[in-house]
Amino acid sequence: MTGMPRRRVSRPTIGMAPLIDCMLLLLIFFLLTSTFTRSRGIRIELPSSSTAAPERGRRFEITVERLGQVSFEGRPLSMDELSTALQRAVKKRGKLPVLLVADRRVPVGTLTAVIDRVRAARLETVAIATRREDGREAGEQ
Repeated sequence: MTGMPRRRVSRPTIGMAPLIDCMLLLLIFFLLTSTFTRSRGIRIELPSSSTAAPERGRRFEITVERLGQVSFEGRPLSMDELSTALQRAVKKRGKLPVLLVADRRVPVGTLTAVIDRVRAARLETVAIATRREDGREAGEQ
């Protein structure tokens, strides 16, 4: 056995570049196939409606909590601040429909005050967020 050279046994290795490529592709896949929803930090009990239908698209969102706290695009504001914020948003993003997400126990007077601010900002389309009476899906009326 002196005439035969010894064979070196190489240890198998796993290349890092293919692993990084696979991880990047998985990350991109999950980012593209995921749906992101904004969860509200406040609990609102929407009024029910038998004709509620989902509505999609760009819009401004005004939330009115049970105790009357008003939020615009997730930021708590006073009524005067709401007027200013709406006017700034119209200048920046144009005239979009307004989705009014209000607890079903909010007084009509408070809703009327909010709608007055919306009209003062020259926005005319206001949708009221509701839930279906059968509880299957949420939507807007």
